[in-house]
Amino acid sequence: MNDLSTWASALVSAVDADNLTHPEACCRDARTPHALAGAPTAVLDHVALAYEDFQRCGALPLSRLRSDVVAHRLTVHEDGENILVARMVVPGGPWPGHYGLEAVAFTAERAAMPDAFPPCEDRGQVLAFGRIVAASKAYTARASGGAVLFPEQLAVTARPARQSFGVVFLDRLTTLFRDRVLPLIDDRHEGMHAFPLRRLRQLAFLAHEWGHRQGSDAELEVPARSRRLAAVIAELRADLEALVMLEACSEAWAPWAAGVLIADRIAREAWLRRPQAQVDAIAARHLLALLLRHRAVTLTSGHRIVLHLDQAAVFLHEELEMVRRVAEELSAGEAGAVARYLAGCGWAITDGATCYRELEQPIARYLGYQASMKETARA
Repeated sequence: MNDLSTWASALVSAVDADNLTHPEACCRDARTPHALAGAPTAVLDHVALAYEDFQRCGALPLSRLRSDVVAHRLTVHEDGENILVARMVVPGGPWPGHYGLEAVAFTAERAAMPDAFPPCEDRGQVLAFGRIVAASKAYTARASGGAVLFPEQLAVTARPARQSFGVVFLDRLTTLFRDRVLPLIDDRHEGMHAFPLRRLRQLAFLAHEWGHRQGSDAELEVPARSRRLAAVIAELRADLEALVMLEACSEAWAPWAAGVLIADRIAREAWLRRPQAQVDAIAARHLLALLLRHRAVTLTSGHRIVLHLDQAAVFLHEELEMVRRVAEELSAGEAGAVARYLAGCGWAITDGATCYRELEQPIARYLGYQASMKETARA
């Protein structure tokens, strides 16, 4: 671990320096490919993939580096050390002087569904929980807090057909929830304090992933997730499948895991930068609008949110059936199904994929204000 940490720290410094270089500088003249030398044996296969991407784009400017080799061929070393070096898309607008070069060194362990969840096949979806050893500044500065790594985040010329890797940094997700969401939740949700928060956040994420695996094979493919409206309906379905499943789960932690899933969506992800262009933000705002319409989320006099999950159960079942039908129409080739569904729910869609919806209810305005204040403080 010490070898990885020392080498990765030097690599990260090179990536950070390249991100401050003029974006027209050539890939072959960048600091990063030179810093790949001397890597620990455990990550040599990952280094070779990154180096091949740099070699393929040698004469091109760094701003045009494409990470197809990493996106298509990286496999995570479970119970081992890993390194990802790639150009990534930057949701919500670029970090000043940054055009997407990232490095993340991490350890990983396989993510397994709890026995309490109904059985489901992994459908070829590889998922691991990771712990960051070192990461570039731009990665940790992301609106997501540098919490996940998936192939669809990488800048490529051709999307891989299937997800070759998926890494979730649970400590990061937990920290984001603790700092940005938990202070807004009313104390009557004592279960979020009675159970270890890291475990609840893990269960909420796994429930959402379980929800994804209830969709069609086409929904799980990387190219589908890169099409915004298709990705939005897949996220909505995953959330609703998860919430309906957790509502039926007899475990004591189930309602609190559902609460964590919902609260993180409506208090944090709904207010990501440029929400009209971010899949997670669109799905989160849609969920918030549903909860508000059915009065399943309220605001106390002390400005804390209360979730009424028992009141939400019936309409969540009904909305899930509707979203399933939309997903089926989409899979059958009905390209306009998602747009019709969203428009019918109050969304304005421009350019075929940019989704606008302002929520004027006091609760929504309050949550948006709190999110903007936390983002300002973070900056």
